[in-house]
Amino acid sequence: MNHRGFIVSIVASGLLFACASPTPKQSDVLNLALGKTDVIPQWSSEFSAGKFDEMTLGFPLEAQLKSLIQEAIVNNPDIRMALAKIDQSRGVLSMTSGSRLPNIGIGAQTGTSTIPTSTAAISGAGLIASWELDIWGRYASAAAGSKARVKASELDRFYAQQMLAASVIKAWIAITEGKQQVALSQQMFDEAKQQNQLLVQGERVGRNTAQEVTQNLASVDIYQNQLIAYQYQLNQAKRSMEILLGRYPATQIDSSNIFPSPITEIPAGIPSEIIARRPDVLAAQERYNAAFYDVEEAKRARLPSIKITGGVGYIQDSAILLTNGISNPINSLTASLFMPLFMGGQLLAQQDIKTAKQSEILANYGKVSLNAFNEVESSLDNDVKLKSRQSALASQTQNMSKSVDFEKQKFQVGKSDQFQVLQQEIQLGNAKSNLIKISADRLRNRVDLHQSLGGHFIAGIR
Repeated sequence: MNHRGFIVSIVASGLLFACASPTPKQSDVLNLALGKTDVIPQWSSEFSAGKFDEMTLGFPLEAQLKSLIQEAIVNNPDIRMALAKIDQSRGVLSMTSGSRLPNIGIGAQTGTSTIPTSTAAISGAGLIASWELDIWGRYASAAAGSKARVKASELDRFYAQQMLAASVIKAWIAITEGKQQVALSQQMFDEAKQQNQLLVQGERVGRNTAQEVTQNLASVDIYQNQLIAYQYQLNQAKRSMEILLGRYPATQIDSSNIFPSPITEIPAGIPSEIIARRPDVLAAQERYNAAFYDVEEAKRARLPSIKITGGVGYIQDSAILLTNGISNPINSLTASLFMPLFMGGQLLAQQDIKTAKQSEILANYGKVSLNAFNEVESSLDNDVKLKSRQSALASQTQNMSKSVDFEKQKFQVGKSDQFQVLQQEIQLGNAKSNLIKISADRLRNRVDLHQSLGGHFIAGIR
């Protein structure tokens, strides 16, 4: 076999064996990541039978709120940053994949020399190509690692979108809560002032003392302070929403005056399902895959490398006249072999670094998975507790409302006075305020639960 046939056979072998190792199975990696931690077959806090629906939040979303979510996804800076990271990852992938292809370029030189044997005296131009064969799959491993990082960045972007959608919904709930609390606090503040006016009138006729009037004024101050605090919270909730939407925080955003209802039960599925559904867990898996291929690349960098170089070109006619057997165009094809024997331990150190990084990412994968389980367990437990508290406060509010009605009936027949009616209404207002807070907390927790289970909030986000 001549040298050209030998080179062709090397190229064929390189094309045949240049491939990366298969991607590790998710179940195998998860077992390594979790170590001795066993994944139980059902949630310990609560188990809801049935298949989890990724689009079922448990309460309806208004059309305006869905529109705001879409606006946030388009304008939010965090999402734009996530998209930029995807572009960066794709650029790295293109660069790594390009390493597996031949490099082709045009070269030229011209010049004169007083030394007849100097090559600098030869003028000409040529087309030159070089190709390092990926016979051990080193560049294939690098490309596979880059692909895994692209997938991880895409999953990060998708998870960021879902987190943003959840934040917009919770900001909407906070605005609704704030509006209700401000209206209720204004009512209680007005009722407290009416009580004080009654006491002032009573002081004039000797029925009440100055001390009673002063003590009641302190209560008026308390309700005024409470009103101002809720007004501040409402403005902060509006600004938070506007920042999420990429708008200027001018407190111009508005929401509904009532909470969405009803809140329905949702099946939570089984714990192992969220590993294959949550974008952040899947992104952690892809980062481990990338680290796995980094180690493979480092291992294969210690093996021999083969490089093919060839070219065709034209040289100046005067140079051809000096040598017999040379005619335009000229061409060449060479193959070179490099076997690293001693490089000061650099290649082995690089492999050790990549292996240690792989171990770090594996531990982080276990951490992300355990955190996912914890978020679901906590949200399930909170949902049960908040539902019970909401029910208790709703019953308390209902009973106190009946008590106000009884007090009004007593006032109409002369067995009570207006001061006592106002006092009952203020107590009812405090109960309503607690119910508003718990109702908002339960809705926010339901958003957290849906997100922790790997659910989506509106269709078309990907």
